[in-house]
Amino acid sequence: MTAKDKQKNGMQVVAREERLGDVSVVTSGYAEDGSLMVSEEVSGPSASVAYGESSHKVRVVFSPEAMDGLAQLLGNGAKAEGEIRTHLGSFFQGGRHALIDLMDLCDAKGVPYSYQALGPATGVTYRPAAEEI
Repeated sequence: MTAKDKQKNGMQVVAREERLGDVSVVTSGYAEDGSLMVSEEVSGPSASVAYGESSHKVRVVFSPEAMDGLAQLLGNGAKAEGEIRTHLGSFFQGGRHALIDLMDLCDAKGVPYSYQALGPATGVTYRPAAEEI
């Protein structure tokens, strides 16, 4: 991993995979309010086929209130900032999982997050975190 990969606009690279011409980079970072953003940018043939663009970015944001639930999903209640990042790295390492897999897991276990997708052809998509009824 290069120094450029390690820090991108305050975000830290937790996983980077290259496979069959595709490059996937997963980053994470904390906001001042304690929210955690996890982002995945995919570029290459898969992005071209799926989205009609050379690269596509998806990100989710977990509020501070969602951290306990996220920590439970990632392993043994890893609550500390460094522990969550370490567990995220393990989750994404080796290309076994994509961000959509983490989203599916959160949906199944009721861990709320907001969702954003960004791409030059697809534009911006935003879905706020679901509120409990």
